[in-house]
Amino acid sequence: MAVSSVWRVIPSVRNPRQLEQALASPSDEVLLTGVHIGNLAALARRARESGKEVMVHSDLVGGFRADTEGIRLLANEFHVDTVFSSSLSTLAAAKRTPLKRYLRIFLVDSRSLDKAVESISGFDGDGVELLPGPVAGYVLDEFRSLLPGRQILAGGFVRSRQTLAQLKAVGFDGVTTSCNSMWSDLDEVHPWN
Repeated sequence: MAVSSVWRVIPSVRNPRQLEQALASPSDEVLLTGVHIGNLAALARRARESGKEVMVHSDLVGGFRADTEGIRLLANEFHVDTVFSSSLSTLAAAKRTPLKRYLRIFLVDSRSLDKAVESISGFDGDGVELLPGPVAGYVLDEFRSLLPGRQILAGGFVRSRQTLAQLKAVGFDGVTTSCNSMWSDLDEVHPWN
């Protein structure tokens, strides 16, 4: 699992009405966070038809149970490409599927950081998403040393070009953001803009 040299801004679609705007973005991926089992298939199909990889936060899919069978359904019936979760057991179940796996890590205080560092010791997924984004840069080096060669994304409260630029400058592989004004101008992000 090599670290991508391409900076990514991944649209996080919290409302299905935002899907078309996300699909028009330059991103190769779309993260569906405001979905439920009744609309996931149609939204994922529309994203795939637009050439996008489909990502979901399994913890946020309404009416969904992220057990072994549920994870298999994400891969085989809903044709999702990537699953994000804060649950290591969910990601362990996803290991037996073709799904890419990202662990969501919430950085609330030093205790949550210590717990996260302890919990990822055996994690062999594709990457992590550190939240909230503006705080995540302070611990990026620690996670880089613990997860060599894996993707490290920032997410949560990524609402300005300045925040995007700062996260890019400190070395994140990309961000997830539901702020749709960030979706379309992803090519050149500089700290001085």
